[in-house]
Amino acid sequence: MKISKKVYLIAGGSYGNLGNAYIIKHESGYVMIDSSSPSSLEEIRETLLYWEIPENEITHVLLTHGHDDHAGCAAYFQSKGSKIVVAEEDEYMLKNGNFGVESPYTNHIMPKLSADVLIKHDTIVEIGNLSFNVYKTPGHTNGSVVYYVKVDNDNILFSGDMFFPEGEKGHEASTGWKGDLDYSSEKLGNSFKKLWGMNLDPTIILGGHGIPRLGKNTKDSIMIAYKYFLLNNR
Repeated sequence: MKISKKVYLIAGGSYGNLGNAYIIKHESGYVMIDSSSPSSLEEIRETLLYWEIPENEITHVLLTHGHDDHAGCAAYFQSKGSKIVVAEEDEYMLKNGNFGVESPYTNHIMPKLSADVLIKHDTIVEIGNLSFNVYKTPGHTNGSVVYYVKVDNDNILFSGDMFFPEGEKGHEASTGWKGDLDYSSEKLGNSFKKLWGMNLDPTIILGGHGIPRLGKNTKDSIMIAYKYFLLNNR
């Protein structure tokens, strides 16, 4: 699905698989934001082929967190030359290929890998002509982050599983799964407070699940999600 001139949705519920994955074109290749679940690989490859996006031109895979439905195909694209970026707190999931020996969710597995770049604090990641503002937003996992980037005339917020727009009109929002042993309502609340205080002005919000939200009122999804958290996650 082409969202804008340089942005694509290449995996997720729209394709019958768990975990949205996105592609952005930059001056010397492409960036993938999240990589969906391991079972999505063939669907992703077919979609890339359809849009004539060479796999070996995906220079980076930026992960919003380490869960298998977001990092599941990262090892494959690393084998094709992509650099994998993840917060240091979630790297153990990539190395283990699961949620760790203490987790009862033994069905959540993915190919193992070691990340190329570890996010340790709020920072800016420069890739080609794109500057990704990376904000640490723990709660869903300890290493959850969101990415905020300007692409042409759009300000795009990749919100991962911190929250995602939903509903027939995109006027609803949900927060992510609470089953991870590292899930923390307190940390998630602090992350929402942080994000709300930034007063970002996205024209596109792309979540780890749910639907894309576009247009002049897109920013409202942050408020809707924060309200949802206050009513349902405390």
